[in-house]
Order: sequence, then structure tokens, then C-alpha cells
Amino acid sequence: MHRINTFADTEHSISPQPFGSGNRSLLVIPTENQSQNSDDYPLDDINNDIRRRASPTPLRSLNRISFRNETILSKPSHIITHGEDSILSLACSKHYLFSGSQNPNIKVWDLKTFQQKTTLRGHIGSVLCLTLSGDQTMLFSSSGDGTVRVWDAWMLKCLYVIQSSHDIGDLFTVVYSDSLETLYIGCQNTSIQTFDLSTKEECKTSQPWNACKNPKFFDTMPTYSDDAFEVVETNEPFFERECDDVERYLIDESRIHLYCHNGYIYALALGKNKDGEILISGSGDGDVKVWSIRKDSMDLLKILKGTEDSGILTLALHDELIFCGVQNGNIKIYDLDTYQHVRSLMAHDDDVLALAIHENYLFSGSADGTIKRWNEKFEISDTSKSQGTIFVLIIVSQFGDCELSPSHGLRLISGASDRLIKIWDLPALIINTEGKFEELTTDVMLYALSKWISLQTVSGDQKYSRECFRGAKYLNDIFEQLGARSSLIIGKQEQNSIVLGKFSGIDDNESSKLNILVYGHYDVIGADETKWRSDPFEMLSKDGYIYGRGVTDNKGPMLAAIFAASELVKEKKLKANVTFLIEGEEENGSVGFYEAVENSKHLIEDPDVIFVSNSYWLDDETPCLIYGLRGVISGPRNDLHSGVQGGAVSEPLIDMVKVLSKLVSDDNRIQIPKFYDKVRPVTPSEEKLYDSILNSRLRFHKNHSQEMDESQSFQTRETLMSRWRYPSLTIHKINVS
Repeated sequence: MHRINTFADTEHSISPQPFGSGNRSLLVIPTENQSQNSDDYPLDDINNDIRRRASPTPLRSLNRISFRNETILSKPSHIITHGEDSILSLACSKHYLFSGSQNPNIKVWDLKTFQQKTTLRGHIGSVLCLTLSGDQTMLFSSSGDGTVRVWDAWMLKCLYVIQSSHDIGDLFTVVYSDSLETLYIGCQNTSIQTFDLSTKEECKTSQPWNACKNPKFFDTMPTYSDDAFEVVETNEPFFERECDDVERYLIDESRIHLYCHNGYIYALALGKNKDGEILISGSGDGDVKVWSIRKDSMDLLKILKGTEDSGILTLALHDELIFCGVQNGNIKIYDLDTYQHVRSLMAHDDDVLALAIHENYLFSGSADGTIKRWNEKFEISDTSKSQGTIFVLIIVSQFGDCELSPSHGLRLISGASDRLIKIWDLPALIINTEGKFEELTTDVMLYALSKWISLQTVSGDQKYSRECFRGAKYLNDIFEQLGARSSLIIGKQEQNSIVLGKFSGIDDNESSKLNILVYGHYDVIGADETKWRSDPFEMLSKDGYIYGRGVTDNKGPMLAAIFAASELVKEKKLKANVTFLIEGEEENGSVGFYEAVENSKHLIEDPDVIFVSNSYWLDDETPCLIYGLRGVISGPRNDLHSGVQGGAVSEPLIDMVKVLSKLVSDDNRIQIPKFYDKVRPVTPSEEKLYDSILNSRLRFHKNHSQEMDESQSFQTRETLMSRWRYPSLTIHKINVS
């Protein structure tokens, strides 16, 4: 158990759960493409007098590794100079490495000598994707010329060409199902087209294929300064180059699935789940779609919604997880069984264009020129910086004539805009990083809390406004990385943002899910450092306790609840929808909170239960659970002098006294509606129990020569019942400030 305390605060402790693995007048800021740059906050340098701590700014990511500890990937064992074009696609068989580029030719490299074996000619556009059949006898290539070519991967010759009946634009991705003998093609015109190789003779055509000379692939990608991306802009049609003895096959109209997405289909992947064999598609519209595939059908199973500004550029599958490379530099992770968004990794500073995964290895490549290796806890273990955009990554477990074991023979191969193919021996990575990051495997929740504490989110003081905004953005990022839907609700000027985060429960149609609302706050009271033995805004762990402003009120409890909800999602045990509403003005009287919530009700589901972390524990071990909370009566915005304004305005305390006076009747009966509804009526047998008690009391009075009449007896019975069986209401204190 983590005991969390502030040295100067009066709160005691919480027990966080361990971490496993807009409205009309407001502005809702999505997490996507959101940086932690404090310049995002539109204020003058009003905060310059705030003393910065040694680590004032939290990391953008929970992937806890600092650059000073970050080990660079070991030097590649082999580098192949490709030529004058960026490398866009790679595939590797037992003997050959195939590479596609902006150039229409496919180069074949001998894995024994790393020399070029031959060139496969046929395409007239950039080779955007390469993939092999399971037995490695066939190589499939898709191109910006709108065709797919099937090659003999052993004899290194073209077998036939697959084309559509109309212009479908660039073919960004292609995958092949060995069990269904079917090819799946992701197209620029938002369609997914399929081709059954076992019935290809029924689709033979003599129709030549003409295409636009300018593939649109680079028009749809982010703009880079590299000269390799300069494409001559022309729409001059031209015909494919001649290739002897090559048959052409036309995709049947019945196998063209139009409008599968609202954007270009950049990535496809094959997998299996409880529904059988599935196809997963990722698009520029930000959605990931899961399709059930059979020999002659393709049916939509689930849409994993994304956002239009975060297109899905690449996909990778491992066990029950889908890894998605996103346009804004994130890696989104979904669970295939529950279709839940499990996690988001803030991985790169630019688009994630490549993912490769094999057992415990996950590598990501980005337009920022880096390749990163991730461990099982989704922490960065290694980083390599390249001179160009990383377009493609593959992992191979065999090289040359010998098949190598997964733990000793893996190779990582990358292709980039620097026109180099780089090959790493993965065992070298294990040797270089083994034991090096042991100190970085502590609780991620505590790490996140330490970074949050370093932000001086003091409300009610304008000089801390930017710090409060940064603190809200940091919390927003945590929600996103833990798989929650999150947004910032920015209210009126000079008021701190509200952070909204939502975890969805398991999709179970048989049960009605509860909607739980968790309320909290991230703002803190200013700290007098002369009364602290440690820096209040630098979290300190000592003697089993954690010290820092906000660790109990209220940052620690909020993070504990957030990580607990995330853990339940990960374990597929969250059966309720959990919404977090975390404000930044609680210590300042929650100014603007009511208006912000009232204007944002469409973002918040009607709650069945509201949780508030705002009470003391009885000790350091026993949690305290409060079942109700006070209300608020509001008066004039500013304090008014009674000698001047008295009688002209309604005073909150008088209003409160009027309300309180109506809670109990003259005969002491509580007037709150339905207050007694669940109180069991008094039965005759129960009255007899009180009679025996009263008889004892009468005997006591007689023995002491005291008389007690019948009315006193009745009052005594009622007094006992009020004490022992009836609920009570007490007004015990009124504070005025």
C-alpha cells in the first residue's frame, strides 16, 4: 500500500491501486496533437516570477525514460545503399530481401552477400506495399499505378497482374489470407477490394491498364523538406510497360467494397479473434474497422472510432492487441476481444508510419526520424535517430539458409527517406539494454504523480494561471494514454479548465451498465515553504510516506482512481462507465464550475452514483466512506456591507436559516420527503420489548421513592425509539466566513 501524505496538509493518506502494465459557450480541446508547451496558454509572461523546480515540466508521456538514460540502438550490422529514392516498402523471404520505393522497380537483395540480385520491373508507379504469402512462394506488390502484381518469390518473375475495372487511385496496402486464398487491397478511393486467387481464371481480361503518372501517395502524406519527395505534378496518362507472358485479371464488381472508410485506407492487417478470421483496416479518417472475412464475404464487426485529425497510418497485431500508428505521433492500442481502447502511447514527435512486432519486441518508426523499441510495460527501451523519415519496419526471424530461433536470430530492418536500408541484430539490443533500466520499472502512477506535483496549480492567484493550465493539460494527456476519452473544458477567462475523462465499461448487452461520476480537483492551496521541511512542489518519498502539495488534496486520490479504472479496463473487468470530472477552482470556491457543467451536460452522462474524494481517514489504515455531502447557497458575487446594503439584497445565511427551520416540524418529525419511507413500522411485539424496559425503569423509580406518570412513560418509550430505531437529523454547526 502506498501511503500518500502532505507534510503540512492535515489530510492523512490514501491507498492507490497499483498500475499494471465543448459546449456552446465553452471550448473543448481534444488531446490529439496537443503539446505540453506552456506557450499554448494565451497569457502574457505573468508567471515569470514563479520559481521553477529542477524538473518543472512533466514529460509528454508516461513512457518514463529520460534522454540522459536513453540508450541508442546499437550500430546496424548492415547498411544497404538503395539508390536515389526513398524506401517505402520491404518484405523478406528466406533468401531475399525485397525493397520498393518511389521508383517503380522492386529491388531484390541476396541475404548472403547483401548485394543486389536483380530488379523486378513492371509497375509504373511507386511501390507502396510488399507482402509475402505464408509459404513465401508469392510476393505481392501494390503500387501508385493502381495495380497489384503477383511475383514468383523463388524464380523472381512476374506471374500476373490484378487490376480494377475503374480508377481507384493509389493502392496503399495489401494483405493475403493463405487460408482463404484471397487478397485484400486498401485503396485511395476508400474502398477495400478482394481477389480470390483460386478462381482467378474466371476474371481473366485483355484490357490494358492506364493510370495517372502522378501517384497521389505523397499528396496525402505530411510535407517533408527532403528532396526525395519531390514528384513531378502531371496528370498525363500513360500505359504500363510491356512485360512478356503476363496475364491480367480484373477484380469482379461484387468483390469491390465501396466507402469502407471516410478517408484513404492506409493500412490492413489480418488476424483472428472470437469471431474467426478478421480483417482490420486503418484509414485517414482516424477509424479502425474490424471485418469478419470468409471466402465470399466481408462483414463489418466493429468500428473503433477515432478522430479525423489523427489518421491511422500503420497497423500491427500481437496476441489480442491491435497497435495503430497515428498521424499525430501516438500509438493507439485496442483489445480485440472487448474492442476497448486500452492505451495510447505518446510515442513520437511526428507521424508514426511504421510498426513491427514479434513476441516481446515492439518497434515504431516515425517521420521524426526515430525508431523506438518498447518493452512489455510499454516503456521505451531504446531509441535510434535516423537522418530521414522512417517509412517501413519489418522483423525477420530467419536469414539465409538457416532458420534462427526467435530469441537469438531476430533482425530488424528499416527503410527510410535517407535511401538506406538498415539491418540490426536484435540480440545486440538485449545485451546492451539488459539490466540497464531496472531502476525505471517502479510504479508509473507515482511517477505521473511526481510530475503533476511539480506543477504549481494554485488557484485564485493569476500568477499561477499558466501553471494551472499546464497541470490540466498534463492530466488530459494521462487520460488519453490510459485509454480514456478526454477533453479540456475551458470556461470563462481567468478561470481554470475542467478536465473530463471517460472510461467505457465492457460492452455487455445483457446487463445495464451503471454510470459513475467521479468528482475531484487538481488545484491546490499555496504553500508557505518556510513551514515545510521539504520543497512542497517536489514530491518526496520518506519513511513510507509521500510528501508534496496535492498528494492527498486532491491529485493523489484522483490519479489512484484513474489508474484503478484503467487497470479494470485492461483486465476486462470494468462493468460500469466511469466519468471523471476534475476541476481547477475547488480551492477558490469552485467559481464558474456550475456554469461550466451546466453548459457541458451533453458531454456528461446522467450519473447513477457520484464519488467525491473529500473526507478524512480515521487513521492511516482504515478508509473513510461518506455517503452524502453538503450543498451550497450562493449570494452576491462580492461581499456587501450590511450597514449599506442591508435589506437590499438577500443574505445567504438568512436563506439558510429559513431552509434549516423547515427540515424538522414542531413535534420533531423530519420533513425531508421520503425520509421515513424505508423505516419499518413498529409492530406490537416490538412495543412489548420497550414495555419490559419501561417496567424496569418503573421499578427503579419505586425503589427510589420516585413517581412516574403515564405521560412520562410514553415520552420515555419515544425517547428510546428515537435513540435506538429511528433515523435522526442533527444540525451541529454553522460556519460563517
